[in-house]
Amino acid sequence: MGAKHHICNLHRCKTACDTTSRRPCLHPVTMQITAGRRPDLGRADMHILIQGAGRGIGLALAQRARAAGASQLFLTARDPQSAPGYDLLPPSDDVMWLTLDVTEPDSIAAASTKVTAATDQLDRVIFTAGMLQDGSIRPEKRINDIDADVLTRVFQTNALAPVLMARELWPLLRGTHPLHYAALSARVGSISDNALGGWYAYRASKAALNQLMRTLSIELARANPAACVASLHPGTVDTNLSRPFQANVPAEKLFTASYAADCLWQVLDGLDARMTGGFFAYDGSPIPF
Repeated sequence: MGAKHHICNLHRCKTACDTTSRRPCLHPVTMQITAGRRPDLGRADMHILIQGAGRGIGLALAQRARAAGASQLFLTARDPQSAPGYDLLPPSDDVMWLTLDVTEPDSIAAASTKVTAATDQLDRVIFTAGMLQDGSIRPEKRINDIDADVLTRVFQTNALAPVLMARELWPLLRGTHPLHYAALSARVGSISDNALGGWYAYRASKAALNQLMRTLSIELARANPAACVASLHPGTVDTNLSRPFQANVPAEKLFTASYAADCLWQVLDGLDARMTGGFFAYDGSPIPF
């Protein structure tokens, strides 16, 4: 039997979508955010930096960037040579791996120095760092679970790197060229959407990230009027971060890293400078702060 189809309500388009995959359709031209001109991702000089490209969503985004025709990839990991992505996208003339620990300002500065020495322009920068739990760290269920050291560590991982690296990479971001500067946030970082409570550190760190990105968008707009800064919610993705919390996630809402990367890439394709400072979901819909 052939695939069933329906009219796509998710993107408010009239194109029939294959529903057998139990996934939202991917119609970038009809997404809610596509009011402006889409960048030419296939041009010969596309330079892209992806933080956290060693595995998970970051690796999937790096592979998506390669498929989009990027001429130069700058990929980071805490220990590149031990990361799965290092073998899948090995170093070459157009792939540069960089050691980067997002919690260490000196590491951020060192990686940025290498990027600025290798190119005079970046066209797309994506940060994927995220910590919900790690070792002894667990998301808080109640106020008595809060720990100052944990709060600091989660904030360092989830919120700070995009603006610290923007400071170091500023000469490559300013100008008049189209630029996407994005960071993966989370819907639970929305203050107005918080009806359940809990997860103090994670929620607050992602809310802080959204504010930092919004503030960055205002300053960068003066230095590059064609730039778009965005916070992105990838949905629930089958990665180490979400694995302990997947039991109650419906199958159609649990995405592979590759699928999430495709969605996020198409969202970015549809964003231009008029949407800078926004917070968007994987389907292109805006999320309230």
